Amino acid sequence: MKVRATDKYEKLNLQDNELKRIPKAGEEFEVSEERFNVLTKTNSFGVVFVEKVVEVETAKKEVKTEKAVRKTTKKSK
Repeated sequence: MKVRATDKYEKLNLQDNELKRIPKAGEEFEVSEERFNVLTKTNSFGVVFVEKVVEVETAKKEVKTEKAVRKTTKKSK
């Protein structure tokens, strides 16, 4: 899932465990859903470190393929 860092990392001067650095406020990166829950709810600091980036789903273009069917005509004798 794509997330955006809040300013809490910098305010608390905390390094992210997975990134191994302090992300800047507004920086976007990928995390698992479990990690998202830790960064937003179940951390020992009781603060929200990231917010979910709402990704706009693009309409999937369905390609329709037509199959040519050869019809054979029998000539009657």
